Amino acid sequence: MRLRLDSYPVVDAAQARYGDMDANGHLNNLALESLHENARATMNRSLFLDIYDVGTRRLRLVTSQNAVHFLAEVHWPNTIQTGAGVGRIGRTSFVASTGLFVRGECVGVCDTVLVMLGDDGPVPISDEGRAALETVRLGLQG
Repeated sequence: MRLRLDSYPVVDAAQARYGDMDANGHLNNLALESLHENARATMNRSLFLDIYDVGTRRLRLVTSQNAVHFLAEVHWPNTIQTGAGVGRIGRTSFVASTGLFVRGECVGVCDTVLVMLGDDGPVPISDEGRAALETVRLGLQG
């Protein structure tokens, strides 16, 4: 399921950048992780509207674990489609699951555990937050 773009509820596209290539002529691992990061941040911002607004937010999302799997090389120039969704919802955290695709082929997947934090540490995800997360569960589209 993770290898199909239609499994992801939040889809976007990004252009590979020439400056992200390494000595082997393919996009380096940090450039690819940056695409995963942007895909999950785009999804998070649509679910928790002020989560990245340092002036108004009451809670923050922080990464506690990040696992990236590189499945194929990506070259420049290229358009990379990104997919994002939620793999699991816990009490104070959830797993943001993302995939990168080039011409329909999955070139990488990533799972990031994000923890909801208040001023004094982890806080339970609200009922409204859970409902929002449920709308982007992986596999609901296919």
